[in-house]
Amino acid sequence: MTDTIAEPLTHPAAPAEPLSYGSYLEVPELLTLQRPRTDAHDEMLFIITHQAIELWFSCALHELEGVRDALQDERFGAARRGLRRLNRVASLWLGHLDVLATMTPAGFNEFRGALGESSGFQSVQFREVEMVSGLRDRRYLNLPGATVAERERLLSRFHEPNLNDVFTQVLRHRGLTCEDLFAPGRSEEELRDTAEDLLEYDAFFHRWRYQHWLLVARALGTRPGSGGSSGSEFLRSTLDKWFFPELHEARSHVHATPAEERDTGSGGETVYGCPMGYGSELSA
Repeated sequence: MTDTIAEPLTHPAAPAEPLSYGSYLEVPELLTLQRPRTDAHDEMLFIITHQAIELWFSCALHELEGVRDALQDERFGAARRGLRRLNRVASLWLGHLDVLATMTPAGFNEFRGALGESSGFQSVQFREVEMVSGLRDRRYLNLPGATVAERERLLSRFHEPNLNDVFTQVLRHRGLTCEDLFAPGRSEEELRDTAEDLLEYDAFFHRWRYQHWLLVARALGTRPGSGGSSGSEFLRSTLDKWFFPELHEARSHVHATPAEERDTGSGGETVYGCPMGYGSELSA
């Protein structure tokens, strides 16, 4: 009888569990991330709203990078498609704030103390979105509450090209200025349409700033915000921030400025301001 070495018994690997809706999206794990610190009814709404917005910030950053790459390669069709998607994402931010606005100041006060030093001012992704879009501010490089890795991320975003940089570079490459885009009779239709999409995105973002300020002003009034921030007063100070100020300025020059004569009033006085008359002022 020949001695043989028996091969170890092997068992076939267990088949991978079929991918399901829940496992693909990691829904069970996702639903463990809402951990209210109090029994206040409105705290769950507050947490979910902010978590959802952070997810959409992540999506916006992904789209912003795609738009920036497309602009650098002068693939304007792809850039415009990305910008249209960004505008839809920004409109969702506004929708989330609409839901959060159903929370009363009394409801917020029930759990406000549990927020401690945390504040929306500390959102790293929001600052990234600002920087990639076109707004650099060194004050946010040392964002309170940010980790070392997050601060490194912010520093990287601060130094990388943003949408405003890239679009300005495209114009220079073609020997154009922002004013040239909107000048009557110019044929730069593709670039002008892209500029319009950039301005629409800027307007959506500005609506977010305004609606966020209004929400906080209604909830807090002039009281300090969470984390020791100045609350609504700080948010109001951001309402004059734009990603593409040169494009806004150039576009507005196509039309008569508010200082120009537009019409005469019934008494013969000169009327200035909006061509439709809204908010017009009578000359002295």
